[in-house]
Amino acid sequence: MFVLRAERATGQEVEGEALVSLDAIHFTMDIDPVSGIVTGKGHSLHGKSIVDKILVIAGAKGGIASASAILELVGNGCGPKGLLYRRTNPVMVQGAIVAGIPCMDGFELDPVESIKSG
Repeated sequence: MFVLRAERATGQEVEGEALVSLDAIHFTMDIDPVSGIVTGKGHSLHGKSIVDKILVIAGAKGGIASASAILELVGNGCGPKGLLYRRTNPVMVQGAIVAGIPCMDGFELDPVESIKSG
């Protein structure tokens, strides 16, 4: 076990299975809002479920619609438990806060390189 420290974090502490994405995620274009399956063609997580996973993400894509999509995923019972970003933006953080999903970024070590799926 190891500890990653982040400059920015919001939400409660959660535990769960990690799902590491080598690509940035666009919550509107890359994830089916009803199933939580990554559907983005060519995405490193294509065909995988984000449901109840702690997503370790290279970056954020999208804007206000993507933030709303996070809330829609949670409302459909298929959202992630947590979001760890290599780098995110304020809109994605707001989406996570409104949806009640813990979110972190600004790590001292790259979470995408340091954490393995599973």
